[in-house]
Amino acid sequence: MNTDRLKDVAANILIVFSSGTRIGSDANEPRTTRLGLVTYNSVATQKADLNQYQSYFDANSGVFDALSIVVDTTESVNSTRGHYKKVVIVYASEYKGDEELDPLPIADRLKASDVNIITVAYQQPGSVGLLNNLTQIASSGFSFSDDDSELGILNGKIQSALSQSNCFCPNNWVQYRNSYSDPASYRSGVCLQLVSILATWTAAKNVCRMKLNTNLATEFNQAKHDFILDAVKARFAPPYQYHIGLNYVSGSWVWTQPTGRQQVPLQQPFMWSSGYPQQSSTQSGVMNQQNGLGTGWQNIATMTSGYNYVCETYACDTDNYCDAQSIKSY
Repeated sequence: MNTDRLKDVAANILIVFSSGTRIGSDANEPRTTRLGLVTYNSVATQKADLNQYQSYFDANSGVFDALSIVVDTTESVNSTRGHYKKVVIVYASEYKGDEELDPLPIADRLKASDVNIITVAYQQPGSVGLLNNLTQIASSGFSFSDDDSELGILNGKIQSALSQSNCFCPNNWVQYRNSYSDPASYRSGVCLQLVSILATWTAAKNVCRMKLNTNLATEFNQAKHDFILDAVKARFAPPYQYHIGLNYVSGSWVWTQPTGRQQVPLQQPFMWSSGYPQQSSTQSGVMNQQNGLGTGWQNIATMTSGYNYVCETYACDTDNYCDAQSIKSY
């Protein structure tokens, strides 16, 4: 890694964040910005209080003095906290992948330990193949370059990767994303659990709610319907038959929601199979039934006939805290 280049980049970031201001603590200077510095791994350490840095030079020196101290990876990565994802960001302008310098084995071990890796390639003359090499150690979709991006765009990509890293699903759950076949596609804050235990519609709804603290899956649009079907094809054997959260209540079709939330009226009746819904007060549950290569909605009796089912819940993030109990799988 070219440390001079890295220092230049970090210095530029400081300037961008403090553009038009002066660092210091002079109360008579209205443009003064006070700046402190705290480093942390297992223990937080104050490196500078709000009165120590009196210039950009002081701030630069303080930041890079702090960066020069290398900590053991067990201190910076390992933790007993299980409700958030750990992320390592690698900035590099050079890649040496020979023998003991090869970073790939370490990267693979980190990713196998559920750590995401973001890489940023700072291209320099002669750094042929740098981006491709860093892509090998990055988590899927988290490899970036400064080649054709302004700093703000690059920062936005990194922030998006950090946001996605900490919007995640527990093990053995499927996170809803733009494409089931592309794990690197953009992920949303929805987790799906595919249950291959036959149950009636009512029993499936109760298991989702009481055992998994979820609800039967919603299919608000074609894209989500197709995604769930792709996931089902990867987990269930044909013919594909599975309960979803659509049901008939008080004269209208609605989607089930978590306990305490109002059910959502059906807005787009786009997936009914031919001849459905059948007008019957005893057939108030809905399942997806295979039709050719796809599936369509059919309303069924809620207390008879057992099928597989799909549960849905919110992803774990900073607003939806997931402790050890709430991230259990079926």
